[in-house]
Amino acid sequence: MDTLNDIRPLLADLFHYGSSWNIILFILLGCSIVSVTIFIERLLQLRKSEIDTNQFIIHLRRSIQDGNIVEAVQVCENTGGTISNIVKAGLIKYNRGKEQIEGAMEISGLIEIARLEKNAKILSIIAHISPLIGLLGTVLGFIQAFAEMRLSGLVDISATRIGEAMEYALITTAAGLVVAIPSILAYNYIVSRVEGFVLEIQTTSAEIVDLLLCREHEI
Repeated sequence: MDTLNDIRPLLADLFHYGSSWNIILFILLGCSIVSVTIFIERLLQLRKSEIDTNQFIIHLRRSIQDGNIVEAVQVCENTGGTISNIVKAGLIKYNRGKEQIEGAMEISGLIEIARLEKNAKILSIIAHISPLIGLLGTVLGFIQAFAEMRLSGLVDISATRIGEAMEYALITTAAGLVVAIPSILAYNYIVSRVEGFVLEIQTTSAEIVDLLLCREHEI
């Protein structure tokens, strides 16, 4: 029972506007750090996955038309990146028919897209919960302001303490928005980049399938 009585003041202090260990602002700070970290990591991963698609297809066309599939696979391995990994999956099935080639590319594409989208959803979650966390701090600030008015009475009311509580309420709302707005922008940017990859994957895969089928008809 004594332990519970000791914990209660500590919990109240964590949520108090004057506390240097205020948990609301601490949570929002943690959210902002996670958001920035994920955004930078995703940017680096997307940049690593990019290739010069035109040059890549030119090299592959030459190898495929010459009937050198091994060399085409080697070009994919040397190039690296998302699109080359997907094309490689199709080249390995070059003698299995159109359906199996497209199926291999599709499965590889799903894996590669999932890799590109990894952790991006966390940005969306942070963007949605940060304003709610800030709103929680606002509600707590108003509760403390009204508590100050109730305890001090109209005669001895302290404008300074009421102002501090109201200031805390507005600061937490602003902090929640400061975290949420960049997070939603970062999430939408990542999603738009991934959608660009998807379109590039579809066009490149279709072109490679056509090259393989044309080669089979020539043979």
